[in-house]
Amino acid sequence: MDKLLFKRIIIGLLSVLIIAYIVYLIVSANFVNAVQTEEAIQTTVSKTISAKAFIIRNESYVTNSSKGVLSYNINDGDDVSGGQTIADIYRNEHDAVSRKQIENINRQIKTLKTLSNSYYKDSVGLDTINAQISNNIFTISEDVNNGKLIDARNSCEDLLISICGRQITTGSVKSFSSKINQLKSEKYKILNNCSPSIGTLAAPKAGYFISTCDGYEKSFNVDNLKYLTANSMNKVKKKKVKKNVVGKIVTDPIWYVTCKVSSDDSIMLSKLQSDKIPLSISMPSITSEKIPCTIFSINQKTKKSDALLVLSCDYMNKYIANARIENVDITTMSYTGLKVSKRAIHDEYVKKVVEDKKGNKIEKKKKVQGVYVLHGSELIFKEIVIKYSANDYVLCDSEPNDGVLFSDETLQLYDQVVVKGDNLYDGKIIQ
Repeated sequence: MDKLLFKRIIIGLLSVLIIAYIVYLIVSANFVNAVQTEEAIQTTVSKTISAKAFIIRNESYVTNSSKGVLSYNINDGDDVSGGQTIADIYRNEHDAVSRKQIENINRQIKTLKTLSNSYYKDSVGLDTINAQISNNIFTISEDVNNGKLIDARNSCEDLLISICGRQITTGSVKSFSSKINQLKSEKYKILNNCSPSIGTLAAPKAGYFISTCDGYEKSFNVDNLKYLTANSMNKVKKKKVKKNVVGKIVTDPIWYVTCKVSSDDSIMLSKLQSDKIPLSISMPSITSEKIPCTIFSINQKTKKSDALLVLSCDYMNKYIANARIENVDITTMSYTGLKVSKRAIHDEYVKKVVEDKKGNKIEKKKKVQGVYVLHGSELIFKEIVIKYSANDYVLCDSEPNDGVLFSDETLQLYDQVVVKGDNLYDGKIIQ
């Protein structure tokens, strides 16, 4: 390479570096007072205990001694009264299946007759129907993902109604008469090839009906829950269910969740129990809902040993009624406040003027915890009251009780909190 060319390249690179350094010095000089801020946002944090739980309920077997095939006319989790018919009995499976087909056809006919009236023609707009179709599709997907197949089936029927309603509204279909007649013809054909029921099965007691049994129904007596131990729960075994058992009735809306907790958790839970603070549990594999509950008992041999926590619940649905051994998350405490990084917290002196007993105004000074807030171009120091502290942030109370604050100013929602900056002080102007 030509020496002159090489020399020019080196001189050019050095010139670029010198210019870059000068620009850096200018920027640094002009933004020496710059600060970094984060917005104070309201946040909720929950303390949870994760455990494997065993669910105990008052359950009574439903038995059937007659020969034949059962066809239930209620769904799992349905509330039944004592003596209510819960199933029809047929001679064989063909007759039972045929009767279910007839029920389904009757439901379709009823739906199509409803759609044939003027409701969709005159009362419901196309935008509304399109929104219903979208919502139904989303609901079906959500039900399938959550294993709620019964709900998914019902949502499919709702989707069919919405689609047919759209056809009526747009005029692509004027009547469902031909489809209704076709369904009626199919129905009569099935009727001619099956026999009526030979009997019925009634619920022995009132409660929530479940068509399946798992063998744990008689494992524990709810009257002895206060005496159960973590060790006794480890020894529980399912029992063989007799052949004539065809379901069960959950006879009490109050049911219990039992799980092992550590000695440290038992201390915290005991305080919550004495303060009568309600808790909540979630069972992700069953439902996304949070289930309210209270502490029934904390069974512990010694203060240093693991304990058996027994929670009492009175909220029931078809999914909960069938649950037995589940992974649960127990929410013990929830805290809501303004989230602030711990980097933003400073200990500073604040002053205020008060009157003494003689009415004289005097100035008091106290060191408090607080943060610097950027208001326009000015820094303001605001005292904080911490409700909850994590590893790298705290939750602050935006409305502390009277007398808690030394000063009159505290952090508010959407304040721009300074998390990085040098030489911070109250009243400083940021250029």
